[in-house]
Amino acid sequence: MKLLTIIPTIFALSLTLSLLSPHAANAADEDNKSAPPSLVSVVSVENRALSPKIMVIGSVHSRSSAELTAGIDGKLEWVQEAGTRVKAGEVVARLEQTRLALQKEQQEAQIEYERVGLTRLEREYRRLQQLIVSKSASETELDKSRSDRDLAAANLKLAQIKLKMIMDDLSRTEVKAPFSGIITERKHQAGEDIGRSVSIVSMTDPDNLEIRLHAPLKHSRRVKTGDELHIYHTEGEFQASIRSLIPVSDIRSQTFEARIDLPIEMQDAFSVGELVSLALPIAPKQLTTLVPRDAIVLRAAGAYLFKIDSDNKAVKTEVELGDGEGDWIAVNGDLNAGDSVVIRGAETLQDGQQVKLQSLPGSTVATAG
Repeated sequence: MKLLTIIPTIFALSLTLSLLSPHAANAADEDNKSAPPSLVSVVSVENRALSPKIMVIGSVHSRSSAELTAGIDGKLEWVQEAGTRVKAGEVVARLEQTRLALQKEQQEAQIEYERVGLTRLEREYRRLQQLIVSKSASETELDKSRSDRDLAAANLKLAQIKLKMIMDDLSRTEVKAPFSGIITERKHQAGEDIGRSVSIVSMTDPDNLEIRLHAPLKHSRRVKTGDELHIYHTEGEFQASIRSLIPVSDIRSQTFEARIDLPIEMQDAFSVGELVSLALPIAPKQLTTLVPRDAIVLRAAGAYLFKIDSDNKAVKTEVELGDGEGDWIAVNGDLNAGDSVVIRGAETLQDGQQVKLQSLPGSTVATAG
């Protein structure tokens, strides 16, 4: 008896809810219509030729970097501290000059000795020239005097050249910066004896930078000098052109190198050794569907956007993302060139929501209703 009493009650409740549901739905629709409209900007889908790309890692390098040597043997007297900024021509290390200074004095004395000898032989040669006229001297004596004079002149010239070599060694005792930059490493300390080819300090120019990338050798034919590549880093993305290519590789690495000019306005945003990502073309250009990045709505389930159909309704369209090109990105989905896609306000739209198109400067704006 209790069960028979409950069943009619449940049936009556279900009937009441079914009758109320259309009214509730209509009320929701009325509330949606009465809600203030939200403005959404739309932009046309474009078809453009775009190359498939792979992402490769590049690193920031200085265009001027060197390990400095003295070019002579000697004992270090002073070395500049690491981290010090220096200008081109500024002394960064100094070797003791005592031995070379003594050699310089010795050679100057030798030059004076050779000069005195040459003067004496020159006078002797002129005397014999006068005597040969009066037959008081022989041709043999004159020839010998001429030879002695010429030999003394040659010895003087050799002595002068040797002095220049000593002076060059003296100048090398002061190791100077070949360009403006910063000392990155002090490899030897004062008091150490070093050889002529031993590196004393390392320095680099942190203000003139470039990007170097190493990519698979098989893709080297897809790029050439002057091509612009998209570069991505922590501050965003930009484009830069390839300055030079080195399309050769060793058997192990099978990579080629490209050197890319870092724009002047971007120099301060990077440091030597920093890593960046670059989009490298790997195939010929293909006709690709592109939409603004702002049109994409990313969710855990995937990416989608809203396009506006012929009835001025927002249609939710799932897309697969491809390569980027500046503010645009390649997509694969139910889209055609000329379709209008929402670039502002998409996150507030619902699939099938009616919109009313309006024209505003710079873009088309739809009013959601």
